[in-house]
This record gives sequence, C-alpha cells and structure tokens, in this order.
Amino acid sequence: MKPVSSIICLALPFLASAAPIIEKREMCNVFNNDGAVKCRSGPHFDAKVVTTIGDGDGWDFSCYKAGDCYEGNCTWDYNWELKCYINGYYTSDQCNTSNFPFPFECLRF
Repeated sequence: MKPVSSIICLALPFLASAAPIIEKREMCNVFNNDGAVKCRSGPHFDAKVVTTIGDGDGWDFSCYKAGDCYEGNCTWDYNWELKCYINGYYTSDQCNTSNFPFPFECLRF
C-alpha cells in the first residue's frame, strides 16, 4: 500500500493545478445603427458567421482575442453561449480588456 499512497501524494499537486479556472463573464450590449451584428467563428471578418445579434441585445462575454481591426478596435469579444466572436467596436464599454482574462483563456473554448 505504501507505493500507492506515495503516488497519490505526488499526484495531488498536479491534480489541483488542473482544476478548472473560474471564468469571469461580463454582460455587454451589442450596438450597431445598421442592424444586427455578425457573430463569427473566429476573430476575423472572413471567419464563418455563426449567428447575428440584434442591436441593443445584451449577452455574456468571457474573454477576448486580437484579430482584424475595425475603426481602430482590434479586439474580439467571445460569447461562450453562442461560441462566436464580435469585434469590440460593436460591444458596450463593459467589454474591455481590463474586465477579461488574458486572451489565451479563449483557447479553452
């Protein structure tokens, strides 16, 4: 039994570090005077359109990635429910880089 308990004791720190990270989510509104905004599969304007989000609709966003720029905004906010990105130009001020974890957190989605 001693080898088994030794293995368990050695493995515990690794298991603890693999625990899921608690994600911070921000409710942000989507704005576009021209109608619905395209939510894309990646942070680029040529990425596949997953769905559209209506002007003024509020959604939870959990992280961001850098991508194609629009009107000086090069960050794309990730919606974990729809599994798509919207350029930050179209999201409210609650969706900003200081409210989200580092971009590599989006890699888990």
